[in-house]
Amino acid sequence: FISMPKLKLGGWSSVGAVGALGGLALALAGCTGVMSGDPKGDMPGSGAGGPGPMTGGGSGGAVGAAGSGNVGYSKPKVDVMTIRRLNRTQYTNTLQKLTGTTQDHGSKLPPENLSFGFDNIGEALALQPLHIEIFEQSADAVLTELFARPATDAARSKVLGCDVQSGGHACVVSTVLAFAERAYRRPVTEAEITSFVSIADSFTSTGGTAAEGLKLALKAVLMSPHFIFRVELDPSPTAKDVHPLNAFELASRLSYYLWSNMPDDALLASAKSGALLTAAGLESEVSRMLSDAQAKALVSDFAGQWLNIRRVETIKPDAATYPAFNAQLAADMATESFMTFAELLAQARPLTELLTSDFSFVNKNLAKFYGMAEPAGEGFSKVSLAGSHRTGYLTQGTFLSLTSNPTRTSPVKRGKWVLEQLLCSPPPPPPVGAKFDLDEANMGGQSVRARLEEHRAKEPCNTCHKLMDPIGLSFENFDGIGAYRTMDQFGPIDATGVLNTAAGPVSFSGADQLIPLVTSDERLAPCAAEKVLTYAVGRGFTIDDANALKDVLAATTASGKGLRGLFASAALSESFKNRRAVGE
Repeated sequence: FISMPKLKLGGWSSVGAVGALGGLALALAGCTGVMSGDPKGDMPGSGAGGPGPMTGGGSGGAVGAAGSGNVGYSKPKVDVMTIRRLNRTQYTNTLQKLTGTTQDHGSKLPPENLSFGFDNIGEALALQPLHIEIFEQSADAVLTELFARPATDAARSKVLGCDVQSGGHACVVSTVLAFAERAYRRPVTEAEITSFVSIADSFTSTGGTAAEGLKLALKAVLMSPHFIFRVELDPSPTAKDVHPLNAFELASRLSYYLWSNMPDDALLASAKSGALLTAAGLESEVSRMLSDAQAKALVSDFAGQWLNIRRVETIKPDAATYPAFNAQLAADMATESFMTFAELLAQARPLTELLTSDFSFVNKNLAKFYGMAEPAGEGFSKVSLAGSHRTGYLTQGTFLSLTSNPTRTSPVKRGKWVLEQLLCSPPPPPPVGAKFDLDEANMGGQSVRARLEEHRAKEPCNTCHKLMDPIGLSFENFDGIGAYRTMDQFGPIDATGVLNTAAGPVSFSGADQLIPLVTSDERLAPCAAEKVLTYAVGRGFTIDDANALKDVLAATTASGKGLRGLFASAALSESFKNRRAVGE
């Protein structure tokens, strides 16, 4: 499967004790699904959100509208779940919480493949030899840091609660037991503890110190697939029966969904008592966790990927065309978008307000760029958008700069993004041989609108462009980095268009008239639910999952808690609480 490196500490090495990570992971994969596979959806840099297979029926504009759909109701489908390696963010957070380190060890791992627009999809989280090397280096680093802390340090005391020199074997056993249970996110077996303690015993029997022996035993825990992977076992790997997760599997799935981190003591206690497996117990924990500061992970990790906010600091507009754009402005744009989403989540506002909110968060730098009054004080302040020509995410610099070309706007990219990310209705791929000749050198002195009109007049270009262009052209009052304008080099901006809706063609002028058409589109709520479920469960959802989607939307409506209710409803869904084996 892979060539395992020896684990080295103080001149002593062992392959047998902890070098079986690859083999064990493969064995676990046989119990839980596929180890890794071809990522479905999108790879890094595409900016798209996946195939969006669940659109076409479902609910109306605001999150929670149940919709009638076209599918006869039956129980939600529970699909096969692939064993999931901790992704870079989860690995960093877990090491920090487990050992008290402040270092970002996950950033040293290879970049993750994106699947369905996210970096936490099991089948895309492959394991490479380089991962193993970095896992070992990281384990060495965090344990060296931990053991070097003073005896009074809180992080050290939580792991090293006794003096191994004076406490001897009993101290090793109690320390390894407590550490392994937290690392594994479940109770450990006597056999597991015995195997780890034997590593420490073998080391000390050859003349090594008790402290170094204990460190090696803890390193073995950090190199185990039960730490590096989120393990969910099936009673019978050959059966296809759907079965509920056990309490500790559910606790891990919940914590990595809402917090991108390991369960805390309260969640593990709920799992241990069995309360988490009751409807009331699960609802209580979901509510508590969404109110916890760690739920900011939904902003940085879910919204950061769904809305592509993470990518804004990587774009490079042409400096001659857009001299106002720099790294600080990009960072401020990202902060605005993150803070807006966080506010909507904290206040349980409807999904539609992501696009229609009449407030935002700006600092002096961003306010100056937007042409708004600068807020008092330093840092970001919540401000009204009245009179600013802006409303919601689609008029923020993040979206507008992400969906532009280096030297100009791109109505095609902007329209395509709305269709893919908000409506889960990506246009067909461009035909073979299609020419992308809208670069400045090929514009022939024509405006972008004029060139796009030529595309829409031609077969087969019009198939896609008639879907994308009207949406994208509505944002032409915003230039390639999001500054508002009424003129470009060709004259007054024309942001008018006609959008084909379920009620028929609707004329609009500008983003302020286009956005209500998007928020009232019956595809918006099901698309948001699909994105949340995909992120929550860690697999792609298909048309076979239509009933799962319907249930989540109905539960969100019943909760009356808007965006917050959507995240909670996903965690309470049958798709989230259950799994099944491959059955092969």
